[in-house]
Amino acid sequence: MRNHEKKEAIEISSSSKKKKAANQSVLLCCKIFFSLQQTVLAMVEAAYGTINLEQHSGTHLRLGVVDDIVLHPLARVSLDEAAWLAKAVATDIGSLFQVPVFLYGAAHPTGKALDSIRWELGYYRPNFMGNQWAGWTMPEILYKARRRANPYVSVAYRIARMVNARGGGLPTVQSLGLVHGENSIEIACMLLEPNRVGGDRVQSRVEMFAAQEGLDVETGYFTDSSLEMILDKYLNLISANRAE
Repeated sequence: MRNHEKKEAIEISSSSKKKKAANQSVLLCCKIFFSLQQTVLAMVEAAYGTINLEQHSGTHLRLGVVDDIVLHPLARVSLDEAAWLAKAVATDIGSLFQVPVFLYGAAHPTGKALDSIRWELGYYRPNFMGNQWAGWTMPEILYKARRRANPYVSVAYRIARMVNARGGGLPTVQSLGLVHGENSIEIACMLLEPNRVGGDRVQSRVEMFAAQEGLDVETGYFTDSSLEMILDKYLNLISANRAE
């Protein structure tokens, strides 16, 4: 009987330690999330305080001063935790700055895709000079006339459509055709699953369609870092801070 009681006491003690460790983990996780949340809000505040879209126009599309905030789960963080943080950040942005905020992916109630929301909001449609996005609305007739005047606009859109999964191109790839100046176009691509369809396949596909249009293609580049690079940078930063 004593042995049984002793065993029970040990199990309860062990369970208590596990619970304490779990609580510490939750507190640490919340602290990290709060710091990241405050950092994102500070960045958004700086953007709203600095940028006036009514004075801007450019060849790269965007929706609002802050176009897109992406929260990816890294290391042991789950997708649900990243979605929770995204919703918390969205709530704060909408409340503090009184602007509309649109959730997508895991943060959306039905998992709505980013490109679906952008299509609905007219994100892919230039409103100035046929191939530019401006902070004010231009007449529809001007948009159509300018678009016909620049042949590269239709070429850019055509190549992007053939690369895009929506147009029957590469799966898990979203692409945009952008025109820069008089004789340069850009095919901007979002690789939703880079481990499945990587940059090499996108490069080959763009080169193939560009050759049909009589265009030369430069080597593509990434505008963000891979998962491995992000983790390496973070670990190096932590190590440097500890060394100080």
